Amino acid sequence: MQTTLEAWSSSVHQFTAEQAKEIAATGLASVELDEPPSSWRLVTDSKVGVLDRGTWGLRVVPRLAVPKLMFLLGYAADPRGWRNSVAHFGRDRDFFVAIASGFAHHAYRALAPAPLRGYVTVDEQSPTFRGRLRVADQMARTLPLPLEVTYDDYTADIPENRMLRGATELLLRMRRVPQLARNRLLRIRATLEDVAPAAGPTEAPEITGLNERYAAALRLAELVLSSASITARHGEVASVGFVFDMNKVFEDFLSAALTEALAPYGGAVRLQYGGRYLDREQALKLIPDITWWRRGRVRAIVDAKYKRLTDSRFPNADAYQMLAYCSAFRLAEGFLVYARDAEQRSRLHHIDNSRFEIRVRAVDVERQPDAVLGQVHQLAKEIALGAPVAVAV
Repeated sequence: MQTTLEAWSSSVHQFTAEQAKEIAATGLASVELDEPPSSWRLVTDSKVGVLDRGTWGLRVVPRLAVPKLMFLLGYAADPRGWRNSVAHFGRDRDFFVAIASGFAHHAYRALAPAPLRGYVTVDEQSPTFRGRLRVADQMARTLPLPLEVTYDDYTADIPENRMLRGATELLLRMRRVPQLARNRLLRIRATLEDVAPAAGPTEAPEITGLNERYAAALRLAELVLSSASITARHGEVASVGFVFDMNKVFEDFLSAALTEALAPYGGAVRLQYGGRYLDREQALKLIPDITWWRRGRVRAIVDAKYKRLTDSRFPNADAYQMLAYCSAFRLAEGFLVYARDAEQRSRLHHIDNSRFEIRVRAVDVERQPDAVLGQVHQLAKEIALGAPVAVAV
């Protein structure tokens, strides 16, 4: 039995206590006992994904339509080439299928010419001399052979290929992967058979001219490796899960889009800048999502939020957080940017007994990609041309 819920919803369902415990462990939903012993209330938030237990499962789907979600992911991965990437993996109606199919497509295309190769340093014991002798290690041995050597090997077993192999192995363990994508994944695994798969969350290497053709595949591989999990019992797969947070998706998109949109105004965008504290003791570290710098000073602070925002229930914690940022960075105003739904609108909050302003802006991510990017460019214009002056606090 597969139970399907929408993000930011609450409903009552029938589960055993063991099943409820397993759902809570994934983080897909918070679980509250409604009526003992088997009626449970599931409350979802920004996390979406699937839990596949074979005979039963849970699926939490985003409010955002899959093509729009894949646009956000595609743009964050490749701001200049997103149109090509989205065209190939935004067609599926199921977001997990779209991600699996998209990864299979982009990884297969990236590997088509041949896997990237690079030099890696290898330390090993060898019966013959090659490379450089590790003198200290060799002197510590009682026997002359084997030799303790170090050499540079030109190999396909590099971080980029390890990520592709690791994501491939995880997706092949999941039942929901469609046949076309599964066939491509099998070919990817065969192509990278001599590459050790990455295990667990892995950050993608910096994209350069050398690995640029891997960009879209690496972004999706990073998502799969950080979001997928497999539980094994007695050597067999007991359950597989795939959980990721729409907060992170929107933050990554806005970071990439604002970086592009602010470029004509000069300065520099820094992401997750952690060089300031709220207190003199430096115990309360502040890490805003996005900061914009000119002439060596912070000119704007932006925090991205993917959550519901209504006229009657403004998220106070977000406002307090932005007020702390403005105080520490000595700025007169800060921007809270939300992924807009039908109940959201832009607004301005003046803070009593201070000169601080919190500007709430809503980006309607349900619109077509060019219109979404147009909203971000308007936001960049407001940030750059209306950049706040420093204030004394």
